[in-house]
Amino acid sequence: MNWQLDLDPSTNSNIYMHLYKNVKNAEDIVKKLIEGKLKCSAIKPSLIVDPFQVVVAANKASTAKEFKTKTVYSEILFNLSISKNITASLKTFGASDGDKDLLIVLINKINEAAETIDFINGEEVNVNRISELTDVNLVKKNYKIGEEEFQNNDLLDSVVSRIAIK
Repeated sequence: MNWQLDLDPSTNSNIYMHLYKNVKNAEDIVKKLIEGKLKCSAIKPSLIVDPFQVVVAANKASTAKEFKTKTVYSEILFNLSISKNITASLKTFGASDGDKDLLIVLINKINEAAETIDFINGEEVNVNRISELTDVNLVKKNYKIGEEEFQNNDLLDSVVSRIAIK
């Protein structure tokens, strides 16, 4: 059920995504992420329109000459946001204790994937179903997409444009 794609050829990296519903141990996941014991990004799927949005943020993180955050995984969260505030970006897009749905992202970590995936206590669903969990109003608010732009442009295009120009 995972989703995989090659990132920029210069990075020689792949991105892997796993989508979970009804997660029962989000608090433990957040704790392990903070402690650095899980090597992944845990993203709120309510803010994700399409997996491509995450690919753009991951590609930007993977090709960066230096990170603004500590790891490639926090850099992905930072790149998803239009904010320059690292803490706000991580809080907005990163998992929090009460989350029931999570999108888990790994970069070239097949050997760590099993450990991460086994730790998550939830129902894995196909990543292509992410739009079922998207909160369009929350996306519009976080990416500052006005009603006129929303009516005249594809939402994914608007979001990806903002990520790319940050």
